Amino acid sequence: MRVSLLVLLGSVFCTAQSPAQTSIAGPAASVLFNRLPRSPLQSMPWEANRDTVQAQIQPTYWKEGALIGGVLGAVGGAFLGHGLCEDSEELGKNCTGSLFLGGVLGAVLLAIPGALVGGQFSKSESAQEDRPE
Repeated sequence: MRVSLLVLLGSVFCTAQSPAQTSIAGPAASVLFNRLPRSPLQSMPWEANRDTVQAQIQPTYWKEGALIGGVLGAVGGAFLGHGLCEDSEELGKNCTGSLFLGGVLGAVLLAIPGALVGGQFSKSESAQEDRPE
């Protein structure tokens, strides 16, 4: 009993900090509070770290894929929701809500994978030229 009390008191009062427990420096000042340039020719402090390479994002068919997936999901979900409602034991039940809810859920669930699949195919040069901008 005495030994466990001594070990407990010794661990509470005689502790040393490990290097991971030492305090760290606080956060750096925000770029919003830095001194603003005096003339328009000087750059802003936060502009120094900007990326100078322009991103070249190729257009893809993600919107078309989302549309196709959404339509297929809406039709399939509506059939599934209506079919499950029709199989219920309640006589004379109105299945319009189940039909609508199944269509919406199916559209949402299949539009996302459709967009991901459509995003894997890049548009060709001729498809971009046909579109007015």
